Amino acid sequence: MLGSLGAGGAEHQVLRILKHLNRERFAPMLYVVNREGELLDQIPMDVAVFAFWDGRNYPRLNFPGRILLSQARDLARVIDREEIDLVYDRASQMTLTASLAMKRKAIPRVSVAVGDPSRDFALLHSRFAFAKRRLLRRAYQSADRVVAVSEGVRGGLIDFFALHPSQVVTCPNLFDIDQLDEATKEAFDKYRDDRFEIVSVGRLSQEKGHLHLLQAVKRLVHTERLTQVRLWLVGNGPMEQALRGFAKEHELEEHVCFAGFQANPLPFVKHAQLFCLPSLYEGMPNALIEAMVCGTPVIASDCPSGPREILGADGNLGGLVPVADADALADAIRDTIADYPARQAKTIAARQHVIDNYSLLPGLRRLETLFDELIH
Repeated sequence: MLGSLGAGGAEHQVLRILKHLNRERFAPMLYVVNREGELLDQIPMDVAVFAFWDGRNYPRLNFPGRILLSQARDLARVIDREEIDLVYDRASQMTLTASLAMKRKAIPRVSVAVGDPSRDFALLHSRFAFAKRRLLRRAYQSADRVVAVSEGVRGGLIDFFALHPSQVVTCPNLFDIDQLDEATKEAFDKYRDDRFEIVSVGRLSQEKGHLHLLQAVKRLVHTERLTQVRLWLVGNGPMEQALRGFAKEHELEEHVCFAGFQANPLPFVKHAQLFCLPSLYEGMPNALIEAMVCGTPVIASDCPSGPREILGADGNLGGLVPVADADALADAIRDTIADYPARQAKTIAARQHVIDNYSLLPGLRRLETLFDELIH
């Protein structure tokens, strides 16, 4: 279960699961709220797709909870009609819908949390927050297993929703190393030799912290006179106009490039001198791990869950800086430029760390084992 097939981390992960589940043991189907998104055409041909809004119109009279209850009834009908044996819902809104749809159904459910629960709740469920928190707590408690994408997310789930530790397991995101390596080979000619090219990949939204990265670039260019610095923002989102406005106001148009959505952003990452993740919070940042696979030096904000687990606290795999600290980001970028060979040397160990801990097949086998345990 997903909301849609937009180009987000959760959507990429579900697609990998749909593509690679063992077809001798599993017959995956996909239920979405909206049949839309940049990744829609990547759904495997043998996967049936059911969408809530197919053939429906938005109700003229919409009282609180009406659409949620309607989605739950629709999902329940699909589960019964298709004789579903297990439901895998990803992200809190889908968890809420699935819990309502599966009342009195004797089949197991796996609910996946992809971000820090308290932050996600404040961002996504601000209306009727008290009631929704109770509903979500019951929704997660009713799942047979709750999967967290990182240990930080697992701890947040246990604390915020009062879940029993035995119910919550950690299954990191899955990465197809061979596919990522192949994607980096696409022809690319955007960068210049006389620039120090920095890239950040992700949705241009407030929680991703891009404004702090632009403030760091401003200091590097105008105060420290590192005019070779050029930042590429790969992605789109609601903060794009504000970020463009900041770049224009501070005369950074030559130093900040907006690449928009890229179906394959990895050539931007592979050929950059540095990858930056300035997020205010994360669950398990896919873009950071993909940059490590690309062999690009990385700097990430030390936000709740995610980067510290991936990079380690000792700095052997990449740089960590305080959250929402433009000066610390600027210092880390300047130090990387000043001692670039040393930063490049860390990338070999960083790539091997991803191969050892986040490769597709071991992670998929772990997930399939969980499914088998719940079904049997």
